[in-house]
Amino acid sequence: MRQNQFLGRVIRTGSFATAALATGATAALAHSEGGGVKVVLEGADRFSIPPVYHILVVHFPIALWLTAALFIFIRVFSASELAVRLQKAVWPLILLGSLAGFVAYGLGLAIYPWSAITESPLGRNHIMLATWTLTYWTVLGVLGYRYRRFLFDGAQKWVTFVLTLIGTAVVTITGTLGGSLTGTPSLVTKGLGKIGWEVYMTFYLPTWMLVVFGLGAVTIITLGFLGSRARG
Repeated sequence: MRQNQFLGRVIRTGSFATAALATGATAALAHSEGGGVKVVLEGADRFSIPPVYHILVVHFPIALWLTAALFIFIRVFSASELAVRLQKAVWPLILLGSLAGFVAYGLGLAIYPWSAITESPLGRNHIMLATWTLTYWTVLGVLGYRYRRFLFDGAQKWVTFVLTLIGTAVVTITGTLGGSLTGTPSLVTKGLGKIGWEVYMTFYLPTWMLVVFGLGAVTIITLGFLGSRARG
């Protein structure tokens, strides 16, 4: 009975998660070539925010999310008293990171001219990945807090591990794209180049991600029907 209730909650919340992620991917798709808005700037703005503020603020969500990921990894591989205590700090860290992420995202859009940032594959990739990262970690934080009692039980802990690993990879790539935009490429940038992603020249449309989200939605609906029959 408890498993059926849990499955039902996962299905309901998963539907919300799928919709949120699809919205994020659709927003990213709008940043592709032909989807941006051309803006002509004339004269000087009366008020402008220095780019350094975006660079400073964006490190807060990165630090909070990666610290939360470290705590999750420790908890996955350990059931010690320290690991259990660290687990309790995970979800506040993620949600605080998301709050800081929204501030950093807003500053980025306010500081950098849209017509300039969308003219290069690097700029469009950074906006796309930033949208995915913020959406992904926000959903992960909400789901993690909602079902925190079950996330490290049995085989479920490996699902938690994989989801966190994906979030870590996404935020790392987003950060290195931002560093490349400011002229400070990292070893991650070079690593992406070795696997065929030249960040300065290649732009990846997120269409295939929309297909993945669609398949995920179908899977969730199927699980919903199976769960309803099991409860009946």
